[in-house]
Amino acid sequence: MNKSKSTPHNLIFQELDAEEISKFLGIARQVKFPKGTTIIREGELGETMYILAEGTVEVSKTLTLKKWGGLDYKEKEKILTKLSAADQPIFGEVALFENNVRTATVTALSDCVAWEVSRPDFHKLAEENPLLGYKIIKNIAKLLCWRLRKADEDTVKLTTALSLALRK
Repeated sequence: MNKSKSTPHNLIFQELDAEEISKFLGIARQVKFPKGTTIIREGELGETMYILAEGTVEVSKTLTLKKWGGLDYKEKEKILTKLSAADQPIFGEVALFENNVRTATVTALSDCVAWEVSRPDFHKLAEENPLLGYKIIKNIAKLLCWRLRKADEDTVKLTTALSLALRK
């Protein structure tokens, strides 16, 4: 399997022992989201990260070009990916590090259960347990690097397709 093509599984817990996982989940609270719930909305402030424990979610972004040349496009959002609890994906992780707006919308495609971790609780954990904080930050950094590489690959594909289309 090509690593750049598939999402890393359970990356947040890599190199953590059972006690460290327990400490980390000790600062998390379990939350339930009914099907159709917007868990994270692009453009809104947030300070929580989620680890999906049950269900499936969809990650989407608003299209920047909604109208062009008098045309109104029906598709206002682009679905980037669907995430299943089987992979224990995380989303909203950027909120642990900066007070800024969400970069995408995450919607529950089924009834979902997730672990929610807040920025203040994570910072407190990292201050009290520096090695654990380091390991978690390192794992999140690995995930962000993977996502950046994938975004770069996708950008090259789209740029190539656009270049070929404009030649015609």
